[in-house]
Amino acid sequence: MTTDDDPTPAQLENSDKLAKRTVGGELRYYVKNIREHWPVIENEPDAEGHEAWFTPDGKFHATHAQLRRDAVLGVL
Repeated sequence: MTTDDDPTPAQLENSDKLAKRTVGGELRYYVKNIREHWPVIENEPDAEGHEAWFTPDGKFHATHAQLRRDAVLGVL
């Protein structure tokens, strides 16, 4: 189930800031330049090695808790 704030499949497909990849049989839309959307925090100053992505249903996922959905929504 999606919420009104989740991106639509069309938004995911049409964003030039997302890279579409299949991982383990699951389609994902990865944020291309995660550093651009990484919040400024003291303990984790860079995004090296971290990723954020959306699944086709618009749900947000990230490899680090500080990669917040609201910070990444600017890619759409």
